[in-house]
Amino acid sequence: MHHDKRGLPITAASQAAVDAFDASVDEFLASGRDAALLLKRIADVDPDMIMGQCLRGYFMRLPSLARLTAQSYDTLAKAEALAPAGTDREQKHVQALAAWCAGDLRKTTAIWESILIDHPHDILALRLAHFLHFFLGDLPQMRDSMARLMPRWAPDVPGYGYVLGCRAFSLEENGDYAQAEPLGRKAVEINEDDIWAGHAVAHVLEMQGRRKDGIVWVDNHEDAWRNRGIFAHHIWWHRALCYLELEQFDAVMNAYDNQFWTEPSEDNTDICNASAMLMRLDMLGLDVGDRWSSIAEVCATRIDERLRPFNDMHYVMALTMDGRRNDALAMVNSMRGFCEDPATKGVTVAETYRNAGIPVAEAIIAHGDKDYARVVDIMRGARYEMRPLGGSWAQRDVWVRMFIHAAIKDNQNELARALLAERTAANPTSGPSWKTFAETLEKCGASADADSARAKAAALLAA
Repeated sequence: MHHDKRGLPITAASQAAVDAFDASVDEFLASGRDAALLLKRIADVDPDMIMGQCLRGYFMRLPSLARLTAQSYDTLAKAEALAPAGTDREQKHVQALAAWCAGDLRKTTAIWESILIDHPHDILALRLAHFLHFFLGDLPQMRDSMARLMPRWAPDVPGYGYVLGCRAFSLEENGDYAQAEPLGRKAVEINEDDIWAGHAVAHVLEMQGRRKDGIVWVDNHEDAWRNRGIFAHHIWWHRALCYLELEQFDAVMNAYDNQFWTEPSEDNTDICNASAMLMRLDMLGLDVGDRWSSIAEVCATRIDERLRPFNDMHYVMALTMDGRRNDALAMVNSMRGFCEDPATKGVTVAETYRNAGIPVAEAIIAHGDKDYARVVDIMRGARYEMRPLGGSWAQRDVWVRMFIHAAIKDNQNELARALLAERTAANPTSGPSWKTFAETLEKCGASADADSARAKAAALLAA
């Protein structure tokens, strides 16, 4: 029996195969470009390595790309054939892959969590459970998973820094910014290439309204993170959000064109970055030119792919805003068909499409139609149902903005006033929010309050 770098037994033909496995996992933890490529090294050394097959299957499922997902079933079949010769832990990994392929995502995370009870140093199960909790919007589960594990980790265990980064992000998404920030910073001190931990800190700074600090944080680590693959584009997106809140629109456009949508991309993170930013700019009344078209071209090829609801909402945005209303409607109809299909019984995301995905998608299309009353009607009920779509609070905020924008455009001024009171209370350092609040208060006849809000906006934007 051979062992990985954290001492876990692995069924393999040689230690060289285990070392190759460790290398691929390390690259995955660092959000590197070559994690999938390193799988080939495992296959070359030991094509019958159970954990090698599981890792291959996991990597096929993670990107939520149909062409890769389709290949995962053959990999699962091979893993299941090899499983009887494996350890209990390895057999559970095969079961997790099977549950993932079957669409039962909460069973998948439950299996990984069961592995971690007995094997807290299984960093692959740890990271995958962390990600899938996040994708499902299961934020308390993401936080509690890391809380259970942290006492079992120490600085001398390989990968400790990456675990700190996961802990930091889980705390940030649950609103515990005071604990999250130092853990994220410590993780980056340990591994400067840990862009996931760096991303956790960027989130904290953004959620606390420390936008200039957020820009400096990303700037100071840009060279280290530039080589972290596609995910680097996402952290540039976060920096652009800071520029947006500072009303530095030229910087936002520059980041869009030269950092996170330099050319058409099939990667879902890229698509979500681009679509969400253009939507924000459009609602501010800024001219985005023909930038929607290159995103929509990619999204039009995915009308009938039902892999991750969060991604689909961004596809619908791109299609709608590019004037491809029929394609957007076709995608929503595909969501309905998916939910109604008896074959999707037990598929976790079917429930998410039903409860949140379809309503939000319909609101997006109504926004494109300028039917703002319908946007308001839908979003009144949907806004608190969106967490299962996945994504971060910062990412889902685009649809909250859409709700407020629709209330303003439909002259539902008292509703807009109430929503903006809520928004400025939650984020009192947002100059643009105070500016919009001032305009709305003026419409409501609250001139003195409008003057006060206007003064706050001016002070924040001048700081």
